[in-house]
Amino acid sequence: MAIILNNKTLKVIPLGGLGEIGKNMMIVEYDDQILIIDAGIAFPSEIKPTYSFGVSDTTYLNERKHMILGVLITHGHDDHIGGLSHFLSNFNVPVYSSKLTSEFIKFKLGNRNQHNLHIVNFYESYSLGSFEFQFFPVCHSIPDAAGIALKSPVGLLVHTGDFKFDDNPTLGSPVDFEYLSNLSSNTNLILCSDSTYAEKDGFTDSESTLEEKLNQIISRSKGRVLIATFSSLLSRIQQIITISSVLNRKVSVVGRSMNRNLKVALDLGYVSDPQNTVIPLRDSKKLPDHQVLLITTGAQGESSSAMGLISRGEHSDVSIKKGDTIVISSSPIPGNEVKYSHMINNLFRQGGQVIYQNISLVHVHGHGSKEDLRHMIELVKPKYFIPIHGETRHLVAHANIAEKSGVERENIFLIEDGETVEFTGSKATLGNKVHSGTIYIDGSGPPKLK
Repeated sequence: MAIILNNKTLKVIPLGGLGEIGKNMMIVEYDDQILIIDAGIAFPSEIKPTYSFGVSDTTYLNERKHMILGVLITHGHDDHIGGLSHFLSNFNVPVYSSKLTSEFIKFKLGNRNQHNLHIVNFYESYSLGSFEFQFFPVCHSIPDAAGIALKSPVGLLVHTGDFKFDDNPTLGSPVDFEYLSNLSSNTNLILCSDSTYAEKDGFTDSESTLEEKLNQIISRSKGRVLIATFSSLLSRIQQIITISSVLNRKVSVVGRSMNRNLKVALDLGYVSDPQNTVIPLRDSKKLPDHQVLLITTGAQGESSSAMGLISRGEHSDVSIKKGDTIVISSSPIPGNEVKYSHMINNLFRQGGQVIYQNISLVHVHGHGSKEDLRHMIELVKPKYFIPIHGETRHLVAHANIAEKSGVERENIFLIEDGETVEFTGSKATLGNKVHSGTIYIDGSGPPKLK
């Protein structure tokens, strides 16, 4: 579809996720119409340890409720969907996402706002007001992750979501290079691209590179194996199930969110278990230790998670014993380093053999490193560039990559939450800063505005 340029303004306004990790939310506004991309939470950190989580302050939208056409969700991680329940309690608008993402959103919403959920098929075009959008699949640490190509009369905005390039993903297919290259033919193309690992050299490793190492660890272990990972990292869970079925181990899941996610993934066919390797935790207790593998939540050391409780000897069903091999299949999210370190030390104190990322390859990231980011820019060939999703240092590093990849410096907008970029058919400029911030929510009282 050709884009006809005009004199009206397209505004891009991040309310979360720029200058910080998490709480991702972006407003795209044109001609009194608004689309919102993502509605995530910020996790507790050492800086803000007293609150459960934070959501974007949406004061800017309060007087513009009538303008909001819907929310587009890139994928099912909490820093992209965790704030939806809070958001929809104030703004009764439709939500668009891929199939698996929609299932994860349902968990967050409970019985509320289910009628607002709409499933989007990849590469199909959808229209909302003056906007037309397509979701396209990207590789990330959760299936059904999407980038978004959003057309307006001013130009085309490409939002990568969280992504990396993976030629051999455990689940799903590689990114379609031809599709991305074809986007570059559009006039006034704006690229908003994930910056989380913009400081890391090279390409991010494929998820498939872990299979050999995990196989080696599990096959050499004489007792139980406990593997902590993210509950949404279904490709990692699939690898563990496949390896365990060959090595004659049964797999049990410890942690409500992981049990829930795995059940949905098995029911929908995103994960397979043809040998009936997965069994209930209670049945695993009847087996000898060398036939048991436990997958747990809590790879970041969260205090109330399964591995967090196990590491402190407080879990009601699982405790560490001599001979256990414990794999922490993650690396700490910025802000979680202290909790992560305490968890590992506590597991060592209880007599477990602990294997973690600093001493062995037991995790790969779901975000693109420098070469992934450069490759995205060179495929899409944007006229304008906005680095998104990251702390200030990540955004600066990504802006430098964009300039070295051929984007003109005056067309690179290094902005943070609340700052506005305005696009017309002929130019792009910084607009007025809008109100932004974080509403901190915990279980002990009303939300706290900061």
